[in-house]
Amino acid sequence: MAGNTDNIHGWNPLYRDRDPYPLPGNNFDSFLFNHGRPGNFNYRLVAGTNVFDHQGHIVPQNILNIVLDPLMIAMSEACNNAGDVVNFINNQIPPRPWLQQVLNYVNALQAPPIAAPETNFFNWGTPVILNDAANAETRVGGFFSIMTWNPVNICRAPVDAQRGNYPGNAVDVQVFTYLNANILADPACLTAIQNVINYPNNAVVIEAFLSACSATLAAQLIAGAGFYAFPWRANPLAPGVLIPA
Repeated sequence: MAGNTDNIHGWNPLYRDRDPYPLPGNNFDSFLFNHGRPGNFNYRLVAGTNVFDHQGHIVPQNILNIVLDPLMIAMSEACNNAGDVVNFINNQIPPRPWLQQVLNYVNALQAPPIAAPETNFFNWGTPVILNDAANAETRVGGFFSIMTWNPVNICRAPVDAQRGNYPGNAVDVQVFTYLNANILADPACLTAIQNVINYPNNAVVIEAFLSACSATLAAQLIAGAGFYAFPWRANPLAPGVLIPA
């Protein structure tokens, strides 16, 4: 699946743990930073429970990959350096301006004072293997991880096993409903999630969701977004199952 580097946003200083583990000050203190690079996700107790959270996708990876997998392979096969990436994005038909927004974010992370090494996003030293997803992941998977693990698509929720094995490979409607009712997320992202709920296998709808999420990246360099965290409670109708409070 495209974008397997789950700590890629730890290069953004706004998402690094600044308080003693395991008690981060807020939901954005999400990654340890060790030896000059992002470490593990900073798991924390879910409010209202005695269980730890995880990076739970609202729109799951299997749905995102309907668009991202072929795009990642195409980028890998077309590119051998940073200039090729610019050309690849500029030559998209129809245009995909959201890819430029992702590249802008990556470029900002590579620039001082953050200065994340390019190899965290692109590995040009690995030869191309045509139509090979694993090879494409090695070569450009860091770039695609920005999309796959965008914090605005992540809820610090209990793991599926503590939610009655929900949501699995489907959109997390419980989290969406909570965020929508409490106006806790970007309105454009919420609208796009609703459309994916309605048409989960439609590539155009999925790409519109990716576009809405990518549009938040520039602002994420200034203030944290996503990594939603809120209270949970036991479901009175299903013992052992947690639901949003």
